[in-house]
Amino acid sequence: MSKLRMLATLLVGVLWFQSQEVLTEFQCPGTPADCACSRGMKGDFELLCPKTSNQPTLIANFLPNQYMELQCMDMKEWEDLRLVSGLKIGPVNHFIIKLCPLPGISFKELMATVGINSTKILQIQSHSNLSDTLTSRHLEGLHDLDRLNLHSNALTKLPEDLFKDVENLKWLDLKNNNVQLPKGIFRYVPKLEVLELGSNNMNYLEPGIFRNLTKLRLLNLWGNKLQNLSRSVFSDVPNLESLDLNSNGLTTLPPDIFADLIKLQKVNLYANNFQTLPQSLFRNTPNLEQIQIHNNRRTLKTLPSGFLANLTKLKELNLKDSNLSSLPEDLLWGCISLDNITLKKNLLTQLPDKIFKDIKSVTMIDLSNNRLNYLPESLLSSQHKLKKLDMSHNKLTNISQGLFSSLYVLEELKLADNEIKFIHPEAFAVLQGLKTINLSYNKLSVLHREFADEELGSNSIFQTCVKLEVVDLSYNELSTIYSDWRVSMVNLQHLDLSYNDFTNLTIADLQFTSAKLKLDLSSNMIHTVYMKDAEALAKFKYINSTSPIPINNSIKVILTGNPIVCDCNAYHLVKYFRGQVEPEVNLLVDIDGSNLRCNSPEELKETLVMDLDPRQLSCPTEILLKKNDCPKNCSCQYWPSNAAILVNCSYRGLTNIPPSLPTPILLEEWMNVNHTELDLRGNKITFLPNKLGNGYSNATKIYLSYNNLTNINLTSFSDKLQIIELDNNNLTRIDEASLNILEKSKHIEKISLQNNPWICDCQTKVFLNFIQANYKKIPNLKNLTCSNGIPFSELTANELCPTMTAAIVSLSITLAFLCLLIGGSIAIYYRYQREIKVWLYANKLCLWFVTEEELDKDKLYDAFVSYSHQDEKFVVEDLVPGLENGPTKFKLCLHYRDWLVGEFIPNQIARSVEESRRTIVVLSPNFLESVWGRMEFRAAHSQALSEGRARVIIILYGDIGATDNLDPELKAYLSMNTYVKWGDPWFWEKLRYALPHPPELSKGIPLISRQTIRRNTGEKLMNGTDPNSTPPSVTTPPADALFIDPLKTLSNSKPV
Repeated sequence: MSKLRMLATLLVGVLWFQSQEVLTEFQCPGTPADCACSRGMKGDFELLCPKTSNQPTLIANFLPNQYMELQCMDMKEWEDLRLVSGLKIGPVNHFIIKLCPLPGISFKELMATVGINSTKILQIQSHSNLSDTLTSRHLEGLHDLDRLNLHSNALTKLPEDLFKDVENLKWLDLKNNNVQLPKGIFRYVPKLEVLELGSNNMNYLEPGIFRNLTKLRLLNLWGNKLQNLSRSVFSDVPNLESLDLNSNGLTTLPPDIFADLIKLQKVNLYANNFQTLPQSLFRNTPNLEQIQIHNNRRTLKTLPSGFLANLTKLKELNLKDSNLSSLPEDLLWGCISLDNITLKKNLLTQLPDKIFKDIKSVTMIDLSNNRLNYLPESLLSSQHKLKKLDMSHNKLTNISQGLFSSLYVLEELKLADNEIKFIHPEAFAVLQGLKTINLSYNKLSVLHREFADEELGSNSIFQTCVKLEVVDLSYNELSTIYSDWRVSMVNLQHLDLSYNDFTNLTIADLQFTSAKLKLDLSSNMIHTVYMKDAEALAKFKYINSTSPIPINNSIKVILTGNPIVCDCNAYHLVKYFRGQVEPEVNLLVDIDGSNLRCNSPEELKETLVMDLDPRQLSCPTEILLKKNDCPKNCSCQYWPSNAAILVNCSYRGLTNIPPSLPTPILLEEWMNVNHTELDLRGNKITFLPNKLGNGYSNATKIYLSYNNLTNINLTSFSDKLQIIELDNNNLTRIDEASLNILEKSKHIEKISLQNNPWICDCQTKVFLNFIQANYKKIPNLKNLTCSNGIPFSELTANELCPTMTAAIVSLSITLAFLCLLIGGSIAIYYRYQREIKVWLYANKLCLWFVTEEELDKDKLYDAFVSYSHQDEKFVVEDLVPGLENGPTKFKLCLHYRDWLVGEFIPNQIARSVEESRRTIVVLSPNFLESVWGRMEFRAAHSQALSEGRARVIIILYGDIGATDNLDPELKAYLSMNTYVKWGDPWFWEKLRYALPHPPELSKGIPLISRQTIRRNTGEKLMNGTDPNSTPPSVTTPPADALFIDPLKTLSNSKPV
């Protein structure tokens, strides 16, 4: 990018430097004060004078050493030309004055006012009536003038001495005036080589008018009225090479008019009124190279024998549009250099056999727009170098075998607009270099050779023309695409087969070896384009190929204006247009469907094929079936979009279903059919037979709406059934066997049942169950009603059998009462379950109901007692004896008895908690003051949380005050759990129940779930008795009704 930027900068700099150099070299030198100078569009300088005016009077454009142009804008006086005086331009090659009045001074003096001292070309174009105002004074001093252009000035009279000071003049242009020439006007310009006198309305040239013009090479006298020319007019111009006499109204010419023009090379005589021409007209012009006698305005009929004979240097002959009806055989004999012959737009019906015998170098012959109906076989036998031959717009009916047998290098052949019906198979055998052939507007129906390739098909008469690029066969009667067009013509670019009789195409017909071919098949009779094999062919050529895939190499096919039948045969074509084929198919062919319309069926007529949906296309099966077994009074259509045959028997007044349906195995091989659809709507069918005929096993959709069906039996229908419509009939019941068929069908999608007088009773329960189970497959369910108008969607099975209602109601009430009773018992149990279980446990009843499994069977102790040393009397004298010596004996872990002397206390606490199934905390004011007590609680509480089980049993001993003053963990525990209070009448029962159960009772004691949690936040826990005595009952809420289930709630472990 940086290099490009540097290069661009350098280029801009160079251009700027050059522009500055030019501006420095010439900056409108001596610019008049009343003119504005600027750069012109062509890089020249432009002066606008006067500069103060919105509409300048004079515009001057100039470029030093090249030209100056003065253009006047509505200038009235020639003195205004002095507005540019003072310029210093220097010599120029070309000085031009446009739309200006003639100056009152010479052109040389005028040029001097702007600094021009000499010029080679002077051009005066006033485009106004100068009449006789131009004099020799205006041309005074222009001795170096080489070319003078005075055309289109309405000059009428020129002085005889007009050119006395331009003696070196070589080119004089006086065309488009109205001059009458004085006899001696050209005596001052002996060096004149080109004289243009066309369109001057001259009707006479005086003999000797061109005297002294011995160097004249080109003389144009076209567009005048010179009808009486003679030899003497041209006798003084012996070096004349080109003479133009066209459009003079000449009817004939003197035989010797060109006798002195021995060097004449070109003669133009076209657009005259010749009726005859003398035989010896060109006898003394041996150097003629070009003759133009075309567009004759009278009937010339023919030319004299040998009229152009022996013009050995003649190269171009144009005799077109001259009303010639015949030509002499020796017309061109001896014209050995003739290269281009144009004889078109005449009235020729035949040509002499040997008229072209000597023109062996000719490369182009145009015989078009004549009336030729026959051409001799040897007519072109000598034209070995012919490259272009045009015989179009004639009346030829056949082409013989040898007509073109010598045209070895022919490249372009036009035979259009004839009446050719037959071309010999070998007529084009030698045309191996042919590139373009036009046979349009003929009556050709076949172009095949005698032999055909068994695999590729017939070859055409162009089989050897392998270099063909353009073939136009439009407006014929052809119906075959020949194999050599597809295989041999590798350079073919345009094949026009429009307006022929092609009726169908296959994808194989559209496979050509040439790249970027345009195939025009528009406006034929093509009704079908078979694209079925396109994807398989594309897969073979591109998808499975290892060769590189070509880009933009597909053939472009134009099908506009064909009567396409939009039936099943158009299915793959429509898919192609919709892009529903493999993308590689587009590499095979590019079909232009922009204006391709359906011609039939009627409902699709004029629809663009590319706008169709493939689902719209179908075909009558009678054109496809090998055996037409479509049911009587029915129509059968093949629908390729769903590979189905639709048997349409709707609204035909049928009383029975068809005895059989078409069998797909009878269809053509290319068709893909896998099921049948039967439409029987709108008939008078009352029943379905128990046994169905052939073809019904393939039926997947059956439409029976709007019939008189009273009952149906579907047991004979195929398990392929997808849709069955039974609505709007007189059906009252449907048997259970038919329902089973529908229920078990894996393919059923739609069952239409509405608008029938269904009987609704106990027998309808199965039908109702079916409807409820398959409601998604049943459309218009709201219209599916009983005969009494009740929708099935609102029915229940109970409503169908009213005799069972009382029993069902009684049974329902009984069941409801039992449910209420059981529910109430459960509710009472859950409300008082702790009291119930405690009572059962205390009285050793239903112990199976309160069993605790041995989850802690490996632990040494049943409980570790955590207490303050100051409460040891209560523990030793009351608590321990009550638990170790009571009815249920527990093994306790005690400080004074089971701890090892000297061991680290925290370790002792941890081990005691770990080896005990429970931790009993004697919560008292002393305990709250004990550091070790709180540590023991934390250890037990942490273990309980880690195991997800209740391990801690709190005995409230004495008044501990408000819970807000407790440690956070103890406060949280008391607020979320229950406790046992000393002095409670049930104290021992509750405490023993909270402790692990002994083995003899464990089978009957389950864990008791914690139903509710009594919160004690902010409540004072107190005991009114002295801690050293047996505490009396207190009002502090104890855990008197709710017990913790340490296993069932917090753990999924099996109870011990």
